[in-house]
Amino acid sequence: MENEHIFYPEFDYPASHLSAFTLCIDVFIVSLKNGEIVRFKPHEIAHFKEWLNHFKVRDITVNNGLPHVDRTSDLSKSKYGFFNFIKRRKWVKKK
Repeated sequence: MENEHIFYPEFDYPASHLSAFTLCIDVFIVSLKNGEIVRFKPHEIAHFKEWLNHFKVRDITVNNGLPHVDRTSDLSKSKYGFFNFIKRRKWVKKK
């Protein structure tokens, strides 16, 4: 594999072992292909992100791996109406 032994400075895993990542403030949360989750705080955030993008590591803040679905609820168009929706939810919880 082309990127089998390509490491980022001070990061213990090669690019070929990385599955996905996200950035939380200044810490990267990286998912490895073996299921392990690791945290990494690079000196240069933009440079590390460019490195991840170069090796096509999935950024979950951009692509969560799921097909795009509009999840916005428009309760004004609910077939039962907004208030019936609330009543139905309460009824379901009581069961």
